[in-house]
Amino acid sequence: MTDFIGQTFPEDWLWSKYENQCIDSIRRQIDRKFAGQRNLLVNLTWFGPQFDYPGNAYDQFLKQSGRVDNLFMLSTVDPSMLQREQIENMLEHTGNPKLYKLGNFDSEHQFNFFAPVLAKHFRKYENSDIVFKDPKWHFICYNRKPRRHRVELVKKIIARGLDKNGLITLGKPDRNYDNDPDNQLYLTLDEQDKDYVEYGHWFTQNDKDDDVGIPHDVLSLHNIEYWQGHFLHIIGATEFSPNVDLFVSETQFKPMLGLRPFLINGNPCTYEWLEQQGFKTFNKYFPSIDFMATNKVHDSILNALVQIKDMTPEQLQKMYEGMMPDLLHNQKHFFTFAGQQQHKIDNLF
Repeated sequence: MTDFIGQTFPEDWLWSKYENQCIDSIRRQIDRKFAGQRNLLVNLTWFGPQFDYPGNAYDQFLKQSGRVDNLFMLSTVDPSMLQREQIENMLEHTGNPKLYKLGNFDSEHQFNFFAPVLAKHFRKYENSDIVFKDPKWHFICYNRKPRRHRVELVKKIIARGLDKNGLITLGKPDRNYDNDPDNQLYLTLDEQDKDYVEYGHWFTQNDKDDDVGIPHDVLSLHNIEYWQGHFLHIIGATEFSPNVDLFVSETQFKPMLGLRPFLINGNPCTYEWLEQQGFKTFNKYFPSIDFMATNKVHDSILNALVQIKDMTPEQLQKMYEGMMPDLLHNQKHFFTFAGQQQHKIDNLF
């Protein structure tokens, strides 16, 4: 049997159900493929020396003794928190086994955890209810946790006066995510007062928000009035740096399911990856802007917002209708992609 070290999200969280299914499937695959060898599977959810709480799985790993033949590192619901040096130390600690990186890694065993879950649980909409109509906002920029790159983009949007053209949310200042002591931004849409989350919370159905004050609704398009009235979706990705393994979560898939063009406040390599997976991106509609320059991610998004800020509702509607073949392709292809990812999860080796 494959040894296992790690923890998962609490049992009443939706992600936990599928995280555990993923772990069980991969353990069975390792047992078959690497039978007769000593195998160790490490789940990287909340795994690392920075998580100093009782029962820390990282401490459990350090108590692991003896050489292993194959070390499997699994990243599903979160990006890996481990630095390269820490991974090297883990290899040394286990006798320098062969390393397999599974899930959210730039490796041959990469797969996306989120797509199969969304395909099963994302709220079902009629396209007539989610298409762009009655234009009110040029863009939406939803942000929950105030990660540094999200805070910086929101500040730049406000500084350029572009916020009057769109809707922005941003969670309460939190030094765990942003080390700017001058950040006092907290932008909401009065979500609690409007019973903003009616469906699809990933914790439990009773939770409306978390410690940053923004509902964590991963399985719907939020307030449908806002969705219907906005043109361009600015994705607040989890990871920003192009120097870490790619991490694509539900935030990248929502505009696809909701028939919206999108730009990404995150690792620009995501555009290329999405295209490799068969999705359409929307950079071509802004031909004078370089979205792939790793040091100009915010500038590229700001320039796109400037390009559309003076467009009339009629012009926005016409541009949107011209994008419809790409939008419908993404929505349809998402479910094909989700099936492909589930197949990968169950046939990794």
